[in-house]
Amino acid sequence: MNKKRIISLLLACVLLFTAALPAAAAFAGGAQPLAAAEDRSPGNCFTNFFKTLFDRIKAFFDRLKAVFTVKKENVMNTMRQNAIHMLKSVTDTIGDSFIITTADGKVIVIDGGHKSETDHFIEYLKAVTGRSRPHIDAWFLSHPHDDHCEVFLEVAENRRDDVTFGKVYANFPDDPAFYEGHDEWAVTVVSEYNRLKPLFEGKDAKLAEGDVFNVGDAKFTVFYTFNPEWTNCNEASTIMRMDLGGTSVMFNGDAGKNAGDYVVEKYGGAGALDCDYCKTAHHGQDGVDRNFYEAVSPEVVLWPTPTWVYENTNGNLKTFETRAWIEELGVKREYKSFEGSAVIGLKPRIVTTTDVFEEGYDAGRAAERLAALGYEGVDMGFDYWTFEGSPFISDGYLDWARGLRERADAAGAVYTHAHAPGEADGEYIGRSIEAAAALGARYLVVHPVWQDGSGNTLKTKQRFIRINAEAIKKWLPLAEEYGVTLLSENILWGASADPRIIADLVKKVDSDHFGWCFDVGHAWCSGYSPDILKKCSVVPMSLHIQDNDGTGDGHLIPGDGTIDMKAFTDTLREIGYLGDCVMEAHHQSLDAPDAERDAILTRLLDVSKEIREQLR
Repeated sequence: MNKKRIISLLLACVLLFTAALPAAAAFAGGAQPLAAAEDRSPGNCFTNFFKTLFDRIKAFFDRLKAVFTVKKENVMNTMRQNAIHMLKSVTDTIGDSFIITTADGKVIVIDGGHKSETDHFIEYLKAVTGRSRPHIDAWFLSHPHDDHCEVFLEVAENRRDDVTFGKVYANFPDDPAFYEGHDEWAVTVVSEYNRLKPLFEGKDAKLAEGDVFNVGDAKFTVFYTFNPEWTNCNEASTIMRMDLGGTSVMFNGDAGKNAGDYVVEKYGGAGALDCDYCKTAHHGQDGVDRNFYEAVSPEVVLWPTPTWVYENTNGNLKTFETRAWIEELGVKREYKSFEGSAVIGLKPRIVTTTDVFEEGYDAGRAAERLAALGYEGVDMGFDYWTFEGSPFISDGYLDWARGLRERADAAGAVYTHAHAPGEADGEYIGRSIEAAAALGARYLVVHPVWQDGSGNTLKTKQRFIRINAEAIKKWLPLAEEYGVTLLSENILWGASADPRIIADLVKKVDSDHFGWCFDVGHAWCSGYSPDILKKCSVVPMSLHIQDNDGTGDGHLIPGDGTIDMKAFTDTLREIGYLGDCVMEAHHQSLDAPDAERDAILTRLLDVSKEIREQLR
C-alpha cells in the first residue's frame, strides 16, 4: 500500500472518530436526558447511538461536499464592492437565494432557499466575504414558503456558530392559522419563524408598504407586502426596489397577478417601478402578469430557476409564457441560476476625474458642471490641491470637503472615487482618507511607493511589496474607521509598472479595505497589453481608462491613441470586473480653453457610454 493511500485512510479514520465523539458523549452515563423505559433499553440505546453517529457523519460530509462545490465554483470575494450573487440550487430544487455586497462593506441576503441548500449557502457566503464566520447585516424574507425561508430558519436555530446576522426584515401574519386550509407549507414556516423569534429577539423588523430605508449604501423602497385580503401565500410576497451604486433592482418573491396588478396600478404611472434589473416572480412561472414586467422595463432579468421549471419539463407550468414576454421586451441580458451561481455586477457608472479642470479650479463648480453634462460619478483629484493656500492642505479641509458634498448633493452629483497626492507613505494620505469620506467617496486611489529613501527605483517584486505593504498597513485602521477602501495603482517606474505585482501586493496585504486600480494607459506605455489582467492574481476594484500611443502617458480620450479598447473590455468581462468606468482622460480638456471643455467632455462621455455597452 503506497504512502498516499495510508495517509488517506488514516485521515478518514480520524474524521470518523472526530464525528463520533459528540454522539458518544451524548450517550455517555448521565449525559442524556431522562427517557421512557423502552428508550433506555440496550437495543434502543445501541440503535440511537448509531443513528446519531450516522447523522453526524453525513452532516460532516455534506459540509465537506459544499466546501469543494464552492471551491469549484471559484466564487469571487466581493466585499466592499457593489455586487449581487444569485446562488444556484445544488439539489436542482426551486427557491430564491441572493447575497448582495455593497461598497461600504454591508452584506444583505434575500431569502436563501431550501434547508438542503444550507451548507452551500454558508460556504458560498464565506467565500463572498472572505470570512470564516460571516456576518449578514440585513436578511430579507419575501414570504413564508419553505423554498425561500428554510435556510434562514436552519441558520437561526442550528448554525449560529457559522453565521451571524443583524436585522431580519419580513411581514408574515402573526397567527400561522391564517393559512390553514389554504397553504400548509406557509403554516409550517410561520409557526417555525414564531418559535425561533426568541433567538433573534429585537432583530426582527416588520416590513410595510411605503417603507423607505437604507442598509448602508443600499436603499430599499417597499411597494407591497402581506395583504390579509389574500390567503394565497405567494400573494403575500414583498415587492421592493433596491437602489445601489446607480443601479435599481426589483425583487418580488413569488408575487402573483393580484399583487403585481395592485403595484402597477398604484405606482406604475409615477415611473417608480422602472428598474435596470428585475427578478422573475415565482421563478418565472405563474407569477406577476406581463404588465408588471412592462412597468419595470428591465435591461437585465434574473431567473432563480431550476432547469425543470425553465424548460417546463412537467408540462403544467407557465414558464414559456414569461420567457416570451422577456424576449418581446428586448431584455439585454438574462442570468439563470440553473446555469450556475452568478456574480452579477451592477450597471457601471460613468465617472470622470476633476483633473479635467486646472489646479485650483472651483471644485464645487467642477462637480456641478460634470453632473450637468451627464456624468454619473465624480472622481475627486486631491492631487491637484496641494498648492500654497489650498483649502485641502489647510486646517479646514474637512469643512471644505463637507461643503463640496452639499453642493454636489444639490446638483445631483455623486462623489464615487478620489485620488490622493503623492505615494502611499506621503504626508497627505491621512487627510485624503478623511476628506474622501466627507465627500461620500468609497474608493481612494493611492500611488504605490516606487523608490526608496535614497531615490533608487524599487525594481524587485519582493522589496516593492514589502515596502508598500508596510506603508498601506499604516493607513488601514483609519480607512476602516472612515469606511474608505484604498486602491493601489500600477504606475510607470520599476516594479510599480507591472500590474501583476500590484495585484500580488493586494493579496499580501489581505484586507477588505485594500484593493487596486488598473490604469490601462500606464500599462500600455509600460509595455503591457490589456490582457495582462488575465495573469493578475486579484481582479481590480476600479479602473483608470485613458489612451496613448504607447510611448508616453498621454491620458487621451479612448480611440485617440493605439490601445485596443475592444480587447480591453473583452478582458474585463472575462475576468469578472465589477466596478465603474472611471475615466482619467483629462489632458485634452485640461489643455483646452474653458469655453471648449464642454464639447470635449461630451465627446469623452459618449465614448465612455460605448465602452460601458461593451462591458455588459
